[in-house]
Amino acid sequence: MPLLVDRLPPVDYDDPVHAVPFVIAFSWGEQNNEVPDEVIVLTKIGKDTIVAATRQKTWSSYDEAVEVGRQAADKFVARYWQD
Repeated sequence: MPLLVDRLPPVDYDDPVHAVPFVIAFSWGEQNNEVPDEVIVLTKIGKDTIVAATRQKTWSSYDEAVEVGRQAADKFVARYWQD
């Protein structure tokens, strides 16, 4: 039986401008790959969970994937939130 790789958990992120809460989740693809294949950025608006963004693999590490998720969340806020 192959060993399962420990997957790192989703990351909570609050937009620094408006404090909009996001969850940066991951799709992992191959079982032995420690780098996620996809980033999924989620937020709540009222009672609804919204997929704010998805990004396909352009990174080479988990930390880079988290940063891509943060940038996607910031872009979502810049586009849809007004001061």
